[in-house]
Amino acid sequence: MSESKNENYNPDDFFIPDISGVSYETQRLFFNVIRDQFSDINSKEDSLPKNIFRQNYQQILMDVVEMAAGGTVPAQDFLCYTYKKGVEGVVPSDLLRAHEWGIIAVSNGSKLSSERLRLFYDPLFEYCMSVSGALENILAKNGLDDSNVTDFVAQNYSILLMEQIKLDLLTVAKKPLWEEGNFVKFQYEVEQANKIIFPKLIKLIS
Repeated sequence: MSESKNENYNPDDFFIPDISGVSYETQRLFFNVIRDQFSDINSKEDSLPKNIFRQNYQQILMDVVEMAAGGTVPAQDFLCYTYKKGVEGVVPSDLLRAHEWGIIAVSNGSKLSSERLRLFYDPLFEYCMSVSGALENILAKNGLDDSNVTDFVAQNYSILLMEQIKLDLLTVAKKPLWEEGNFVKFQYEVEQANKIIFPKLIKLIS
Protein backbone atom coordinates (compact mmCIF):
# COMPACT_ATOMS: atom_id res chain seq x y z
CA MET A 1 0.00 0.00 0.00
CA SER A 2 1.06 3.58 -0.47
CA GLU A 3 2.25 5.69 2.43
CA SER A 4 -1.12 7.42 2.57
CA LYS A 5 -2.90 4.17 3.39
CA ASN A 6 -3.47 2.59 6.76
CA GLU A 7 -0.57 0.13 6.94
CA ASN A 8 -2.24 -1.95 9.66
CA TYR A 9 -5.38 -2.47 7.64
CA ASN A 10 -5.93 -5.71 5.78
CA PRO A 11 -9.30 -6.39 4.09
CA ASP A 12 -8.85 -10.08 4.89
CA ASP A 13 -9.34 -9.20 8.56
CA PHE A 14 -12.97 -8.67 7.68
CA PHE A 15 -13.67 -12.38 7.05
CA ILE A 16 -16.95 -13.08 8.80
CA PRO A 17 -19.12 -16.17 8.31
CA ASP A 18 -22.87 -16.08 7.85
CA ILE A 19 -24.19 -15.48 11.36
CA SER A 20 -27.78 -14.49 10.69
CA GLY A 21 -29.10 -17.42 12.72
CA VAL A 22 -26.97 -17.03 15.83
CA SER A 23 -27.45 -15.23 19.12
CA TYR A 24 -27.46 -11.50 19.75
CA GLU A 25 -24.21 -11.80 21.69
CA THR A 26 -22.43 -13.58 18.82
CA GLN A 27 -23.72 -11.08 16.29
CA ARG A 28 -22.39 -8.31 18.53
CA LEU A 29 -18.94 -9.96 18.61
CA PHE A 30 -18.70 -10.03 14.83
CA PHE A 31 -20.03 -6.47 14.59
CA ASN A 32 -17.13 -5.51 16.87
CA VAL A 33 -14.64 -7.14 14.48
CA ILE A 34 -15.62 -4.51 11.92
CA ARG A 35 -15.82 -1.66 14.41
CA ASP A 36 -12.31 -2.43 15.68
CA GLN A 37 -10.88 -1.71 12.22
CA PHE A 38 -12.31 1.78 12.44
CA SER A 39 -11.19 2.22 16.04
CA ASP A 40 -7.60 1.69 14.86
CA ILE A 41 -7.79 4.38 12.20
CA ASN A 42 -9.66 6.74 14.54
CA SER A 43 -6.76 6.53 16.96
CA LYS A 44 -4.50 7.96 14.23
CA GLU A 45 -6.81 10.84 13.27
CA ASP A 46 -4.76 13.55 15.03
CA SER A 47 -1.51 12.39 13.44
CA LEU A 48 -2.79 12.32 9.84
CA PRO A 49 -3.69 15.12 7.45
CA LYS A 50 -7.46 15.40 7.26
CA ASN A 51 -7.60 14.37 3.60
CA ILE A 52 -5.54 11.22 4.30
CA PHE A 53 -7.67 10.32 7.32
CA ARG A 54 -10.80 10.73 5.21
CA GLN A 55 -9.30 8.68 2.37
CA ASN A 56 -8.33 5.82 4.69
CA TYR A 57 -11.68 5.81 6.45
CA GLN A 58 -13.64 5.87 3.21
CA GLN A 59 -11.57 3.03 1.76
CA ILE A 60 -12.41 0.76 4.68
CA LEU A 61 -16.04 1.87 4.55
CA MET A 62 -16.21 0.93 0.86
CA ASP A 63 -14.88 -2.53 1.76
CA VAL A 64 -17.67 -2.84 4.33
CA VAL A 65 -20.23 -1.85 1.67
CA GLU A 66 -18.84 -4.58 -0.58
CA MET A 67 -19.21 -7.11 2.23
CA ALA A 68 -22.73 -5.90 2.93
CA ALA A 69 -23.63 -6.24 -0.76
CA GLY A 70 -22.39 -9.82 -0.58
CA GLY A 71 -24.84 -10.58 2.23
CA THR A 72 -22.64 -10.23 5.33
CA VAL A 73 -25.10 -9.29 8.05
CA PRO A 74 -22.65 -7.62 10.50
CA ALA A 75 -21.47 -5.37 7.66
CA GLN A 76 -25.06 -4.35 7.02
CA ASP A 77 -25.46 -3.72 10.75
CA PHE A 78 -22.33 -1.60 10.81
CA LEU A 79 -23.53 0.58 7.94
CA CYS A 80 -26.81 1.15 9.76
CA TYR A 81 -24.83 2.14 12.86
CA THR A 82 -22.40 4.38 10.94
CA TYR A 83 -25.01 6.25 8.95
CA LYS A 84 -27.18 6.76 11.99
CA LYS A 85 -24.45 8.49 14.00
CA GLY A 86 -22.32 9.87 11.14
CA VAL A 87 -18.53 10.31 11.07
CA GLU A 88 -17.25 13.87 11.22
CA GLY A 89 -15.33 14.79 8.09
CA VAL A 90 -16.17 11.51 6.34
CA VAL A 91 -19.93 10.93 6.12
CA PRO A 92 -22.66 12.94 7.86
CA SER A 93 -25.51 11.35 9.74
CA ASP A 94 -27.98 10.05 7.17
CA LEU A 95 -31.21 8.59 8.59
CA LEU A 96 -32.43 7.44 5.20
CA ARG A 97 -29.32 5.36 4.51
CA ALA A 98 -29.26 4.11 8.11
CA HIS A 99 -32.81 2.81 7.79
CA GLU A 100 -32.20 1.29 4.37
CA TRP A 101 -29.24 -0.71 5.67
CA GLY A 102 -31.01 -1.49 8.93
CA ILE A 103 -34.08 -2.92 7.20
CA ILE A 104 -31.86 -4.98 4.90
CA ALA A 105 -29.91 -6.31 7.89
CA VAL A 106 -33.04 -7.24 9.84
CA SER A 107 -34.50 -8.98 6.78
CA ASN A 108 -31.39 -11.15 6.81
CA GLY A 109 -31.67 -12.03 10.48
CA SER A 110 -29.93 -9.18 12.29
CA LYS A 111 -30.80 -8.84 15.95
CA LEU A 112 -28.81 -5.60 16.29
CA SER A 113 -30.36 -3.26 13.75
CA SER A 114 -33.96 -3.78 14.90
CA GLU A 115 -32.82 -2.66 18.35
CA ARG A 116 -30.88 0.28 16.91
CA LEU A 117 -33.96 1.39 14.94
CA ARG A 118 -36.37 0.64 17.76
CA LEU A 119 -38.55 3.70 17.14
CA PHE A 120 -38.99 2.55 13.54
CA TYR A 121 -40.09 -0.96 14.53
CA ASP A 122 -42.24 0.04 17.52
CA PRO A 123 -45.43 0.61 15.44
CA LEU A 124 -45.12 -2.96 14.16
CA PHE A 125 -44.92 -4.42 17.65
CA GLU A 126 -47.75 -2.18 18.85
CA TYR A 127 -49.92 -3.41 15.99
CA CYS A 128 -49.22 -7.05 16.82
CA MET A 129 -50.19 -6.43 20.43
CA SER A 130 -53.40 -4.67 19.37
CA VAL A 131 -54.75 -7.60 17.34
CA SER A 132 -56.64 -9.93 19.64
CA GLY A 133 -54.91 -13.30 19.97
CA ALA A 134 -52.24 -12.47 17.39
CA LEU A 135 -49.22 -12.72 19.67
CA GLU A 136 -50.38 -15.99 21.19
CA ASN A 137 -50.97 -17.47 17.73
CA ILE A 138 -47.57 -16.29 16.48
CA LEU A 139 -45.86 -17.94 19.45
CA ALA A 140 -47.75 -21.22 19.07
CA LYS A 141 -47.58 -21.54 15.28
CA ASN A 142 -43.86 -20.85 15.02
CA GLY A 143 -42.57 -22.49 18.20
CA LEU A 144 -41.40 -19.19 19.66
CA ASP A 145 -41.21 -17.66 23.11
CA ASP A 146 -40.71 -14.19 24.56
CA SER A 147 -36.96 -14.36 23.92
CA ASN A 148 -37.16 -14.66 20.13
CA VAL A 149 -40.59 -13.55 18.96
CA THR A 150 -39.55 -9.90 18.50
CA ASP A 151 -36.68 -10.82 16.16
CA PHE A 152 -38.91 -13.21 14.23
CA VAL A 153 -41.65 -10.64 13.68
CA ALA A 154 -39.15 -7.91 12.75
CA GLN A 155 -37.41 -10.13 10.19
CA ASN A 156 -40.61 -11.21 8.46
CA TYR A 157 -41.89 -7.63 8.43
CA SER A 158 -38.63 -6.35 6.94
CA ILE A 159 -38.81 -8.90 4.13
CA LEU A 160 -42.35 -7.81 3.25
CA LEU A 161 -41.44 -4.13 3.55
CA MET A 162 -38.50 -4.47 1.18
CA GLU A 163 -40.80 -6.06 -1.38
CA GLN A 164 -43.51 -3.44 -0.92
CA ILE A 165 -41.30 -0.35 -1.19
CA LYS A 166 -38.89 -1.99 -3.65
CA LEU A 167 -35.85 -1.65 -1.41
CA ASP A 168 -33.05 -3.55 -3.14
CA LEU A 169 -29.74 -4.54 -1.57
CA LEU A 170 -27.56 -4.03 -4.64
CA THR A 171 -29.19 -0.71 -5.49
CA VAL A 172 -28.43 0.63 -2.01
CA ALA A 173 -24.88 -0.74 -2.16
CA LYS A 174 -24.18 1.06 -5.45
CA LYS A 175 -25.06 4.47 -4.04
CA PRO A 176 -22.25 6.96 -3.30
CA LEU A 177 -20.97 6.87 0.27
CA TRP A 178 -23.01 9.99 0.84
CA GLU A 179 -25.79 11.73 -1.02
CA GLU A 180 -28.60 13.84 0.37
CA GLY A 181 -31.70 11.71 0.78
CA ASN A 182 -35.31 12.47 1.60
CA PHE A 183 -36.03 10.68 4.87
CA VAL A 184 -39.43 12.36 5.26
CA LYS A 185 -40.54 10.93 1.92
CA PHE A 186 -39.22 7.52 2.97
CA GLN A 187 -41.18 7.66 6.23
CA TYR A 188 -44.36 8.49 4.31
CA GLU A 189 -43.80 5.57 1.91
CA VAL A 190 -43.30 3.21 4.84
CA GLU A 191 -46.41 4.47 6.61
CA GLN A 192 -48.47 3.83 3.48
CA ALA A 193 -46.87 0.42 3.00
CA ASN A 194 -47.61 -0.55 6.59
CA LYS A 195 -51.35 -0.27 5.93
CA ILE A 196 -50.93 -3.23 3.60
CA ILE A 197 -48.11 -5.07 5.31
CA PHE A 198 -49.31 -5.19 8.92
CA PRO A 199 -52.53 -7.16 8.25
CA LYS A 200 -50.73 -9.31 5.67
CA LEU A 201 -47.98 -10.13 8.15
CA ILE A 202 -50.40 -11.19 10.86
CA LYS A 203 -52.14 -13.56 8.44
CA LEU A 204 -48.81 -14.94 7.31
CA ILE A 205 -47.22 -15.73 10.66
CA SER A 206 -50.14 -16.30 13.06
